[in-house]
Amino acid sequence: MTDVLQSGVRTTPADVGTTDAPEKPKKSKKKLIILVVVLLGGAYVAKGMLITTHFKKGQEAPPGQIAPLDQLTVNMSDGHLVQTSIDLQLTTVANTKTVTADLPLYDDAAISVIGSETYAGLLAPGGRATLKSQLLAAFQKIAGTSEGAQQVSAVYFTGLVVQ
Repeated sequence: MTDVLQSGVRTTPADVGTTDAPEKPKKSKKKLIILVVVLLGGAYVAKGMLITTHFKKGQEAPPGQIAPLDQLTVNMSDGHLVQTSIDLQLTTVANTKTVTADLPLYDDAAISVIGSETYAGLLAPGGRATLKSQLLAAFQKIAGTSEGAQQVSAVYFTGLVVQ
């Protein structure tokens, strides 16, 4: 093997392409991993604070969407007819997909409750308010609760004809 002389230092051909600079120690990825875990944890906590409902258990949930029922024509117990359109006031905790999938159950409950009424009872003072409260109780039984709050908070008559 022949030696090559460069600037007064004798080197071999294998040594010509190498440098004598010290290698940098590899940085530990431990700090990066800890930082990522802390940021993800903080984001998870922030998401939970921003997205969850802001009411306590047992407290009334804020109103959400309104779900209309089909227009119904019902024979009352004394032979008179009622034609009505009913809307449900859902709360923010209500699962609207479940409620809209169960609309036939709500229609059936409305027909049962309205069918048990009489013409005189419905036209009496407070008759419609009583009917609303009976319908609300029936609808809340169907919808149930979510996160400790009722899913249906009110019943609205958007049309009511008694004949």
